[in-house]
Amino acid sequence: MTKVFIPGKLFLAGEYAVTHPGNTAILAATTTGLSIEIMPSNTKSSAYSNTLPKQWHFQINHTENQYVDDWRYVRAAIKIIHDYVKIDAKNNRFNEVILTVTSNLDGPFGKMGLGSSAAVVVGIVEAFNDFFKLNLPILTRFKLASLAHLHVQKNGSLGDIAAITYGGVIAYQSPDLSEFTQANKSWLTPTIINKPWPKLTITPLPWPTDWQLLLGATHESADTKSAIKGLNLAEEFLSESQDIVQNIINTVVTANYANFSKGLRANQLLLTDNLPAGYITPKLAILLASLKNVAGKISGAGFGDNGFAVFNDNVDNLINFWQLHQIDTQVIVISPQKEVNYE
Repeated sequence: MTKVFIPGKLFLAGEYAVTHPGNTAILAATTTGLSIEIMPSNTKSSAYSNTLPKQWHFQINHTENQYVDDWRYVRAAIKIIHDYVKIDAKNNRFNEVILTVTSNLDGPFGKMGLGSSAAVVVGIVEAFNDFFKLNLPILTRFKLASLAHLHVQKNGSLGDIAAITYGGVIAYQSPDLSEFTQANKSWLTPTIINKPWPKLTITPLPWPTDWQLLLGATHESADTKSAIKGLNLAEEFLSESQDIVQNIINTVVTANYANFSKGLRANQLLLTDNLPAGYITPKLAILLASLKNVAGKISGAGFGDNGFAVFNDNVDNLINFWQLHQIDTQVIVISPQKEVNYE
């Protein structure tokens, strides 16, 4: 039997700009996540989850190439890792398995916005790598999970995949995959795994030990795919975001909390000025207004989901204020860094 724990993720800075290749975001992996257990099966394969009402029964070497049901992320991850191993390891066949996915990414009042779909695809790749003793390098595992996610979601920066794969806090620069899309209409195949992904960089950051993260979950579900669809961001926005994020990275490395707080505020202002009005929901407006002497901002796509604060002192008053306004709070522990190098 194999059991793996997979972190959640929290975007700290650089959202939206990072969906354009070569731009940078900062993300943290959280110890609030999910676990995946694999056991051998004597019959067909099956999958179970504490968040889904229906089981999924399948043949592991004959997964269907369609991704519309509740198991679509699991299905895509199994398909991509199976096809990659088949190409790269002389037609290896997987044995049938029993999968159990147990998620803690939803709080008692609803979704926490910590990236459940990304965690699932990373989790399947990690679990299969361990269970079948594939010994895949971490960069390969990141790319496999990324392709699985793209199969289903069709877009995104893949920063959540990187954060969850590598753990800790990372600076992530999104890859330019355009050469693959131009070369092949059905480009989402394992053949691009072993090729360099231009502009991709994943850099671990030394998060200060006395800085803690507080999540503020609004439980207003955000649709990231819809939020970024058709959104045209000016070159000035991308350039300014890159400068701001680089400054924030420097404040993390030097553990300069005051300048870190200013950097987050500048990033938030840039996002607020360039995104539609619905980006800041009423609860997120309350959350932002409460961050007078504490570093923090909206996390991720906005239009709901969550914000966060970073504190190095007592924040009981902030917690009480958020809860008074129906913003669920959770102190976030950063998941350990898995490996340092991304290549």
